[in-house]
Amino acid sequence: MDSTSHILNASPAQVVDLMGMGHAPARVWRPQELGAVFRHQMAAPVSVDLAGLGPEVSGKLRTLADASGLLLKNFQDLFQHPDPPVELLELVKQFAKANRGQPESALPTEVATALYYLSIAAALVRLGQRITALSDEDLRRGFLIVIGQEWLDAVSRELLEAAQKQLPGGAAAES
Repeated sequence: MDSTSHILNASPAQVVDLMGMGHAPARVWRPQELGAVFRHQMAAPVSVDLAGLGPEVSGKLRTLADASGLLLKNFQDLFQHPDPPVELLELVKQFAKANRGQPESALPTEVATALYYLSIAAALVRLGQRITALSDEDLRRGFLIVIGQEWLDAVSRELLEAAQKQLPGGAAAES
């Protein structure tokens, strides 16, 4: 059977697969675009983005903010807070994880990945708590990948470096 008759005899689903029409290509972001999206995200109100996780999360978010007397305006405030609520960091981690690698997400995978690791880093550095089941090696690798992004701001890079030092085998463990 030649290729023309093979295509003519194929089902519509097979033709769509063959032509790659069923798969939206992933957007390729330039570093300066990622930097702009990241800066925008860090300045975005935490309550607005996390509200997208559902009404239960919105209520929990209000309760956490009220109970802690938090004046968190955005993600940057949360990550730099000296004593952020661990539950809020976990919600940010869930939000970021839900947006990683999702073609329909407005958040680029690279930015979602940065938020994911920043929430874990903030819990480690600010609270001395681990909010992930990732191994030390996987955490170290993730921190390094995000630290290596040219569009990442210096404050976020410092937080990730501090978290990396808290892992066994980090600079803090060696001194």
